[in-house]
Amino acid sequence: MTSEFVKVPFHIESDGSKTFFLPDCRLGVGYEIGQRNVDKQKHIQSYWDALEKLMQMSTPRFRRPNKNGTPGTVTCQFGDVEEISRSFIEAERVKVGG
Repeated sequence: MTSEFVKVPFHIESDGSKTFFLPDCRLGVGYEIGQRNVDKQKHIQSYWDALEKLMQMSTPRFRRPNKNGTPGTVTCQFGDVEEISRSFIEAERVKVGG
């Protein structure tokens, strides 16, 4: 594995914690990104494809399970991006698929 880092968007939850767009955001058969009923893309199989499309959005939005396990769409604010190790992402991707 490489020690390369990848930019990943995040959403700040109401409790102040960050939810990153990571492989654990996978819902069933894929990833869902975009604004509901506007530019929503469903069931993107590949995490890397979904991340690439998400990073191209002016306002990144993605669905993720909340703390209760219920899927919901979150919106990232401009600039809410951090670098995460590609090797960490790959290890997580192996756990959940995609």
